[in-house]
Amino acid sequence: MARRRGRRGIVGIEAAIVMIAFVIVAAALAFVALNMGMTATQKTKEAIGASMGEAGSALMVDGDVIANVTQASTVDAIVIPIRPASGKYPIDLNPGRTTIALHVNDNYYANIYTKTYGANVTDPIDVSTLIANVKTAGGAPNATIVFVKSFNNDYVLEYGEKALVVVYLGSTGASPYDTVKVEIKPPEGSPLLVERTIPPSLPGGGGLTSLG
Repeated sequence: MARRRGRRGIVGIEAAIVMIAFVIVAAALAFVALNMGMTATQKTKEAIGASMGEAGSALMVDGDVIANVTQASTVDAIVIPIRPASGKYPIDLNPGRTTIALHVNDNYYANIYTKTYGANVTDPIDVSTLIANVKTAGGAPNATIVFVKSFNNDYVLEYGEKALVVVYLGSTGASPYDTVKVEIKPPEGSPLLVERTIPPSLPGGGGLTSLG
C-alpha cells in the first residue's frame, strides 16, 4: 500500500508539471496572438487615416469650363474653376509641388504649370483679362492658377477657397471636334482629369463660350 501511494504522488507531480508547461505555452501563444492583433489594428488604423487624407485632398471642377474663342474660330485658352472635393485637407498648389499636364492635338505636355497668383480676384471676374495675362506670361502652352477666393493669400487651396486654372493652348489652339485633356496632379490625393471636346459651332468673331 505504501508503494502505491508513493507512485500516485509521483504521477500527480508529473501531471502538474505537464499542466504548468501547457499553461506557459498557451500564455506565450496568447501573447504573440494579442501582440500581432494589436500590430495589425495599428497598421489598419494608419492605412485608413492615410486613405482619408488622400480622398480629402482631391480636387473637383466647380462650375463650367470656359473656352476663349479666337477670330479664326479656334480655342486658344480654357479656364477651369476648381475647389477641394471633400474634407478640410489643404492642397498645396505651388508650381514646385503640383503639376499640370496637357494633351491636345495629339501632343502631350507633362507639365505646363508656370505661375500661381495668391491674391483675391474681385467680382465680377474678368476672365478675358486673366487669359490675356496668361498669354503674355511667356511660353506656350502654359498654365496659371489664380485664387478667386483665398483666406490667407497663400498658394494652398483650403476648404472654402476657390481657384481658376487658366490654360493657354498656344497660337494654334484647338479646332472643333478636338479633345482637350488637362490633368491637375497635386502632391497628395488623386489627380483631377478635365476632358472637353470642342463643339462644332463656335461663336463668330471670337469671345467666351462654355464647354460644360
